[in-house]
Amino acid sequence: MKNYGILGAGAWGTSISTLIHDGRVNIWTRNKKIVKLINTKKINPYLKNVKLPPNLRATENLNDLKNCDHIFIALPAQKIKNILMMLKKILIPENFIICSKGIDMKNNKLLSEIVSELFPKSKIAILSGPCFANEVAQKKPTAVILSIKNRKSFDKIKNIISKKYFRIYYNNDLVGSQLGGSIKNVYAIGAGIIKGLNLGENAQSAYISRSFAEILRLGKKMKAKEKTFFGLSGLGDLILTCNSKKSRNTFFGLSIVKFKKKNINNILMSKKTITEGYYTSKALFKLSKKYKIEMPISNSIYKILYKKADIQKEINLILSRSLKKEFY
Repeated sequence: MKNYGILGAGAWGTSISTLIHDGRVNIWTRNKKIVKLINTKKINPYLKNVKLPPNLRATENLNDLKNCDHIFIALPAQKIKNILMMLKKILIPENFIICSKGIDMKNNKLLSEIVSELFPKSKIAILSGPCFANEVAQKKPTAVILSIKNRKSFDKIKNIISKKYFRIYYNNDLVGSQLGGSIKNVYAIGAGIIKGLNLGENAQSAYISRSFAEILRLGKKMKAKEKTFFGLSGLGDLILTCNSKKSRNTFFGLSIVKFKKKNINNILMSKKTITEGYYTSKALFKLSKKYKIEMPISNSIYKILYKKADIQKEINLILSRSLKKEFY
């Protein structure tokens, strides 16, 4: 029987487990309560009203993944490197599928770069696109991209997780797929702020469009393919995340406005799930400086989150910028 490993038993990691029926699935987490619930009752409180498959087993022990050729990574981005360093002592998987969306804030690197440094001989794929975990687990129609250099490897992974309701499209742009999937979380925080301030739908539409222009500028500098950003992992993911209150990042932006007198760190600590956009914002700010790119929207979000900048002042600064060509 085939063995598959999943690092991370949050909503997304657990949803991925519901896609795999041909083999044994081992899902790893440090949360003892989650391990017990999955193994005894086949439920996970992160996924409401979802009965988990019988071939899923949860574990706290990374050694239980030692026979897995395919490892799906669904951990918070900032924890991935440390967990993989522990995993390296146990096994060298043939295939990694990165399902997490974020940029390593400490090293300012894409997640594929972190994996490649630790496991240079392993194949790396990126699973990205507009999808909420709960809807995937409930078998609602979803379309994503799987980005990998080798088409044969794509076909192999596609056969593991592709379903009629979970459509997977191929591309080979690992950089663009990661940037689109990661950066949209930062702009979703800003979208939440706009909603919270009741600035209107005109402002929301303009905001998403100008955010997309910033993503394109960074992608070009980082040698990503422009067409990637016009697809599922770019514009598709940006639209979904910025327009839905289901998004943790959009809700976080709303919370910043609602609890304006409350410390942002306290808002973060009050949440049960990770707000990736908060951490990616800092990494994105560093990248904009490294590549000398104008990214006024993301820079304002960074200043609001990390420098306690006044929200209205940042909005005024953006609105008072000199008029330019739409794309430059």
